[in-house]
Amino acid sequence: MAGVSTAALLAVGASTAQASEDVPSDYSGEVLADDVVIEDVPGEEVTPEEEEEVKAPDYTPGMPASATGSAALGVFSYSHGGVTIKVPSGCFLTHAIKGSGKKVNSQIAGIDCVGVAALGSRFCNSRLEFHYADTSGKTYQIKRGPLRKTCHTGSFPTYKLGAHTIPKHGKSCAQFFVNGKRKAVQCHFITK
Repeated sequence: MAGVSTAALLAVGASTAQASEDVPSDYSGEVLADDVVIEDVPGEEVTPEEEEEVKAPDYTPGMPASATGSAALGVFSYSHGGVTIKVPSGCFLTHAIKGSGKKVNSQIAGIDCVGVAALGSRFCNSRLEFHYADTSGKTYQIKRGPLRKTCHTGSFPTYKLGAHTIPKHGKSCAQFFVNGKRKAVQCHFITK
């Protein structure tokens, strides 16, 4: 394979031999409750209007409370299919939540990249998750989105959960994992 560039390998795609197994998320560094519940939730289809709402939130008076925020991923490298993939700066995790009190009407998260990162970022073996923590900071529930084994360039599919009620006040965080390692976290506080 002498003379074949990394870019050519990435354009073709890495081997799927390693992608046949689920990549577990690493929760080290997170304070978990003794009875934490981790569930795999496929999520719901995201409409074009919802995609736009995350990018430019609409704060309509009289509507249920909502919050939107973004967190930078930072520069990192990881290995996939024997190839080292470098993700440059310019990618962001955006997380929006709508609801009132412990009632969540919808929650949505996604990854978008700008500038050079839009062309140079690839996310393989990646997933989005929603983590719910109580007021003491202990995570009591994790809703894991599907593991995306294929590689996505410049963005990552948006993950959405529809209406649900959380049992405790505290915070809701969107977390992005690549090859099982947490790369970004964005949280919103849920108060009385």
